[in-house]
Amino acid sequence: MKVTQEKLPRSQMGLNVEVEGEKSKQAYEKLVRDTMRTARIPGFRPGKAPRQLVLQFYGKERLRAQALENLIDSSLKEAIEQESIASLGNLQLRDSFEELLGRYQPGEPLSFKAAVDVQPEVQLGTYTGLTVRYSEVPYEAKQVDDLLEQYREQRAVLVPVEGRAAEVGDTAVIDFAGTKAADGSEIVGGKATDFEVELLPGRLIAGFTEGIIGMHIGESTELALRFPDDYPQQELAAIDAKFAVTLKDLKIKELPVLDDDFAGDISEFETLEALRAFLEQQQREQAAEKTRANRDAAIIKALVTETTVDLPETLVNREVQFLAEQSFRNLQQQGIDPSRIFTEENMPRVRETLRVDAENRLKRTLALAQVARAENIVVEEGQVAARIAELRSELEEEVSEQALAEFAREEMLTEKILEWLAEHSTIELTLPGEAIEPGSGEDAPPEVAAGATEPEAQPNS
Repeated sequence: MKVTQEKLPRSQMGLNVEVEGEKSKQAYEKLVRDTMRTARIPGFRPGKAPRQLVLQFYGKERLRAQALENLIDSSLKEAIEQESIASLGNLQLRDSFEELLGRYQPGEPLSFKAAVDVQPEVQLGTYTGLTVRYSEVPYEAKQVDDLLEQYREQRAVLVPVEGRAAEVGDTAVIDFAGTKAADGSEIVGGKATDFEVELLPGRLIAGFTEGIIGMHIGESTELALRFPDDYPQQELAAIDAKFAVTLKDLKIKELPVLDDDFAGDISEFETLEALRAFLEQQQREQAAEKTRANRDAAIIKALVTETTVDLPETLVNREVQFLAEQSFRNLQQQGIDPSRIFTEENMPRVRETLRVDAENRLKRTLALAQVARAENIVVEEGQVAARIAELRSELEEEVSEQALAEFAREEMLTEKILEWLAEHSTIELTLPGEAIEPGSGEDAPPEVAAGATEPEAQPNS
């Protein structure tokens, strides 16, 4: 079999395949023999019907078309192996099958054109001497105070409030039922009994909590509201609604005292001073990590700007699928039903969003890998083993050794590549409040997309 190759756009390899007459005949004869062995024709036992009758019963043209399909499939696989092509998949016939069928005669040579996705060529351009600007994430003492307040909020108890109207910050216990203003029909999921809501702006759709403020226990009211234009449930987006609301109870948070006893209750530290010192160190480390992340994002963006790569559809589709599955799991972990987001109606928009992220991630990964190849940057297996042991000690659930090794190796190699690039680039730290010029970095592509917004038809925004 003769095969010639040609490079095509989108990292595809074109294949011009010429099949010998004997091979085209073998494909047809094999199909006929297999069909005769399994044919069930009235008046004959299975496999005993004569050839001519089998051809007539199943149709010569139908069998010829099936033989051609088998011939193309087997020839393509053989051509890829013969030419040692590192195929990613997405085998495509570039000729019309109907036109090929018109030319296909068992026993005569046949030529056809196909294409297959291959690993893309990455052209780095300039990757040393890059000028990279990024901003520092400073540590602020207020962060520790904010954390301690969050811990107090988490340990707060709700106590009843009597003798006054609802105020901002109260927790209201309400019954509510929503209807569409246009026809009075019930809003699916827009009804609840003994629903607790903290009366803070933005907790629900605009006007809902505000409408409860000022009510007394036992009072009822009707709120005329409008769902936002970007509400996750599209059938409710931008519609006018009415909510019948009854205030059944009012509660207020009672926060614990911030002292040594509180520190001992929420941590392993016996004093508030020791807890503060730990939190301060933790926040300083997190600020340093975020600063490092800003630097890395800026380096990657500068590198990708200088990199040219034509992404094959196979890689993009695989990455889109990975991101979709990751997003699906994230929604589940947030207690959101993914099927409310990944609807048939939403999927085209979701996939388009994921596709942009997928292409950005692939370009970033391929550019970093090319730098590693060009500069022979590798990770020692001893270092990988040490990192695996460290990861194992931090994990609560069982993960395979292979998965841990792959993660550790990729993580450590990426760190080494970024350090090499940083050492061979001009790194500039911006001043507080100073704008960063477009293209200098710090807006790395998001890892997950597809709207992780609350989809319930309760009056949530």
